[in-house]
Amino acid sequence: MTASKLFVVGVDGSEASRRALKWALAEARVRGGSVSAVMVWQSRSVLAGPAPLMMNPRLAPHEVRDQHWKELKRIVAECLAGASTPELQESLVEGHPEEVLAEKAAGAAMLVLGDRGHGGHARLGSTTLRCIHNARCPVLIIPAGFEIGKFGPDTARASEVVDPVLG
Repeated sequence: MTASKLFVVGVDGSEASRRALKWALAEARVRGGSVSAVMVWQSRSVLAGPAPLMMNPRLAPHEVRDQHWKELKRIVAECLAGASTPELQESLVEGHPEEVLAEKAAGAAMLVLGDRGHGGHARLGSTTLRCIHNARCPVLIIPAGFEIGKFGPDTARASEVVDPVLG
């Protein structure tokens, strides 16, 4: 994947991250770019000790990792909706989301994230705010209510949309 046309997307299973992934896929199709869907997870087993693992083996780190991998694959398939383009890479990485996403997006065209929008207002979570501060590339936040298909390849690119209020 060439970094200059690479869209890195943080995927956490939320509707906001699905919206971000759909936008990045549509924009990468228009620009002839590629997408890297990155899901970050943290193992809590060390903090919890062995007792919870003995009572519920599904909490073992390898089981949790497998669950996250399946969720990432499902979300990507859902967002692709059968399309074969653009080139897409999926990554499941253990670590701190803001650090992993900033590292994965270094040199990329853009890091794309969803907001935690409620009631039509963009609300940025702590991970998103840290990504904005740590990223070494442009960061785009896709707000709640943004219609992905409205600005797809058949009409204008999202980057060409003019804000009706700001001009």
